[in-house]
Amino acid sequence: MEEHRLKPMKKGYDEQLFEDLYAATANLRRKLASEIDPKRFGVDYQEILSWFDVKFIYAFNKYFDEKEPNILKAHLIRSMQFFKNRILRAAYSSKNQVNNNT
Repeated sequence: MEEHRLKPMKKGYDEQLFEDLYAATANLRRKLASEIDPKRFGVDYQEILSWFDVKFIYAFNKYFDEKEPNILKAHLIRSMQFFKNRILRAAYSSKNQVNNNT
């Protein structure tokens, strides 16, 4: 969904910090992905989960230079929560309503 926004990782990023934060936010990504109805988008749960992985990578690449680990983790969590809300707003907007007149 947002793969076009990804850029190569900046040189000198901390791989251990990335792996630690990725593992620490795994349950959050699964929870946020499970709150989105895959039928509205015509994809499966794994595809939605990959959207949150891409968002995690994008946010990490954007904020890792300027933040300490706890603040970076907060930015990652907040960005993924905002992303979920953006997906839900788009899914339930009047433009994307599913015809349920059966």
